[in-house]
Amino acid sequence: MVTIGSYNELELVRKVDFGVYLSDGETDVLLPLRQIPPRAKQGDLLNVFIYTDSEDRIIATMLTPHAVAGGFALMRVLSVGPFGAFVDWGLEKDLLVPHSEQRYPLKEERAYVVRVLLDKLSNRVIGSTKLSKFLSKDTSGLREGQKVEALFVQHTDDGTMAVVDNTYAAALFPDEIFKPTRIGDRQTAYIKKIREDGRVSLSLSPQGYEAIAAEAPGILGLLKRNGGFLPYSDNTPPETIRAVFGMSKGSFKKLIGGLMKEGKIEISYHGIRLKE
Repeated sequence: MVTIGSYNELELVRKVDFGVYLSDGETDVLLPLRQIPPRAKQGDLLNVFIYTDSEDRIIATMLTPHAVAGGFALMRVLSVGPFGAFVDWGLEKDLLVPHSEQRYPLKEERAYVVRVLLDKLSNRVIGSTKLSKFLSKDTSGLREGQKVEALFVQHTDDGTMAVVDNTYAAALFPDEIFKPTRIGDRQTAYIKKIREDGRVSLSLSPQGYEAIAAEAPGILGLLKRNGGFLPYSDNTPPETIRAVFGMSKGSFKKLIGGLMKEGKIEISYHGIRLKE
């Protein structure tokens, strides 16, 4: 069965003047002439994206959408009309975000993170900016320290909100932000904390001493280059630690604590010193 809003592997069954027809054995789908790969021939299997055209006919494309049904991506608003906002999702037909699926009114030329979905009533692929209703509140599948993919979706006064592994909501707080985060960027992150209510906070640095141990040679080398002493300790402001070492203060404390246990440094109020 052909799945709208997703990639399908279909067989090229016949050619016509305006393209070729692909089939899964039950449904024939047109791949327009300008989309046909140069060496495609009858019997070939083609991996194509399936959606509906302006007349609601099922159609195939070799173009790559910014996101398939079930995915999230940053998309620019091209126009706003009576039915909603049309956004650029990388295909010849723009994606409609109906007014009912807008968290707040979308504006032309602005970019927003959009969830792509198949509207089962109309059998059309549409978009939504009401992201939270598509995210799971059951975070039992996550664990602290876990490596994840974060898609940044919104800046707030408290930090940056993200969608994690296409499934969960999470927050990246200012003390974990070492460089500007742009809406729509995807970046490797780590689960820092899972609260009792299921809310998740992120770090851009690996968690736990073993995870950050790879940074130890850099600190030891910096100590050697500075006469065996650096004026940074538990009392140093977090922003200074971020600027000098490119890590959160929490990660810095774990790292120097581990180096102290290994007998490689001494820690004082004034800083850290390399042990002979």
